[in-house]
Amino acid sequence: ATGKHFPGHGAVAADSHVDLPVDERRYEDIAQWDLVPFERMIHYGLAAVMMAHVLYPAVDRNPAGFSGFWIRAVLRDTLGFHGLVFSDDLSMQGAAVAGGHVDRAAAALEAGCDMVLVCNDRDHAARVAESLTGHVSPVLMTRLMRLHGRHAQGLDELRASPRWQQAVAAVRGCEENPELELDLE
Repeated sequence: ATGKHFPGHGAVAADSHVDLPVDERRYEDIAQWDLVPFERMIHYGLAAVMMAHVLYPAVDRNPAGFSGFWIRAVLRDTLGFHGLVFSDDLSMQGAAVAGGHVDRAAAALEAGCDMVLVCNDRDHAARVAESLTGHVSPVLMTRLMRLHGRHAQGLDELRASPRWQQAVAAVRGCEENPELELDLE
């Protein structure tokens, strides 16, 4: 399971897909209301957390996904989280404050994210991947091994599972129909 969006996304109306939401609350208020579910789930073994593309200007000048304060000081040090930290989708408008996609990825990693996501944008995903060639993090490798050690299936067992086969068929369907439009309303 992945807890998201850290440290909280519920106190803002703006959609980070199209804007940078701003949450004006003080740290004490965020800690009292938004951090409690994360803290409890971390205590119960939460494996991963996804950061929020939300700016908390009373706490830090950077949006949470690009903030060493939120990732290292709060999530890692204060809450004791040892799992994987994912950026939110770096293609979202809420991430644009960190520059282009390559700059966004570098900023998220520098702040403490373990994994950076670039979704629905193949060209930018390729550029980010190229920019990270040679990027090695022994700490990340340790976290991945710990995560993999939980309920890991063998590759043959995974490929034989109906859920895996359904997912592969869905992805293949998208490749065959790249202009597929989804009605989300």
